[in-house]
Amino acid sequence: MPNFSTIAAGFASLLGGYLIAVLVVHQAWGDATQPQIATSFNAFALLFVMALAIERIVQPFAPALGPDSATPAAALQAAQAAGNQAQANTERAALSKARNRTAIVTWGLATGLACLLAAGTNITLLHAITDRQGTQVAYWLDLLVTGLVVGAGTKPINDLWTRLQNKPADPA
Repeated sequence: MPNFSTIAAGFASLLGGYLIAVLVVHQAWGDATQPQIATSFNAFALLFVMALAIERIVQPFAPALGPDSATPAAALQAAQAAGNQAQANTERAALSKARNRTAIVTWGLATGLACLLAAGTNITLLHAITDRQGTQVAYWLDLLVTGLVVGAGTKPINDLWTRLQNKPADPA
């Protein structure tokens, strides 16, 4: 289980990016009209590209965002080479803990960056989904959902798009 400071760092990164997006970026560019996406282009493609870009931006910094996992990995290899199963289990748990802590902080940073990017481009997920139905969603909520989805990475967006494509058409 990650410790409190790791979880706090992840959520602080998310909250920092979100607040800057809402209070600064949206205030500066919020009056701009939302880009119109041509019928041949899909909003999910743009969100996928945003997620991919954020993954590439965050990836080089991931090792520095959490505890060092190289030391527990080396200790695990040494314990396995020595045939010490109890020590290997301990080192495997330490390696898993270090990687989980890094993942939480990386997720928070990626989500904060996603909020900034979505606010800067004025492209949000719920608006893209509900635009044709005339439903209005509060911008702050739309931005948060977009940040969480894009910050989670490319796989969840791909899964969401696949589910929406496979959804039966509305008879109305």
